[in-house]
Amino acid sequence: MEILITRGIEAWLLPPGGFLLLAALGAILLRRRKVLGRVLISLSMIGLYALSLPLTTQWLMRTLETHPALTANDLQAPRAQAIVILGAGRYAAAPEYGGDTVSALALERLRYGARLHRLTGLPIIVSAGDPFERGVIPEAVLMKKTLTEDFQITDVETEEQSRSTAENALYTKALLDEHGVEIYLVTHAWHMPRAMHSFARAGIKTIPAPTGFASMPAQDTPEVLRWLPNAHALSKSALALREMAGMVWYRVRY
Repeated sequence: MEILITRGIEAWLLPPGGFLLLAALGAILLRRRKVLGRVLISLSMIGLYALSLPLTTQWLMRTLETHPALTANDLQAPRAQAIVILGAGRYAAAPEYGGDTVSALALERLRYGARLHRLTGLPIIVSAGDPFERGVIPEAVLMKKTLTEDFQITDVETEEQSRSTAENALYTKALLDEHGVEIYLVTHAWHMPRAMHSFARAGIKTIPAPTGFASMPAQDTPEVLRWLPNAHALSKSALALREMAGMVWYRVRY
């Protein structure tokens, strides 16, 4: 229930929901307070435009992506004893796979985790459950299946209870063999600060292994296109703002 409430609040406060509410409020006020109504509608349009720009998206992501990618030298003598890959949703009822499978975001994390496994030989723990408690196959099971079938990796353990990043850390700790085990933590670069905070709070020694950096401008894209709004940029901006809000919430609650 808590996750449903949180997602509902997110939907109406973060873009585009927040801008729709602002514009609706402005429209309601137009009859009695015309100036204020116009200001609110204008602000909603300006905000929507600004967050739809690739330039804005890259700046927002850059504030989150504070952990650099691991280098070849970092992996020559690995200090960790395991690789932990965090879930990132599912592709439900995928017709081409005959059922649920991992989402595109989760697949990005799994691909990088598989690479780390091949470079280090370390075992993998995949962490994700059934966030909405609907009785579906835990995401960790889908992740393990992908690693086994698509990457031919069998040294995989699942953590199937977690519903959030904080619970990823809590339940993963219970799977680690001994206190003080250090891990490579695989998640998206923009999600890494919140993940690192959660794992530190759980008392797990963690080496960040970020992937899927979103702050780098595409080299094959003309500069002028960074000033043109598009839906993909708006989605990424909303993701960045959600992550920033999540970091604040986690620091208050945990």
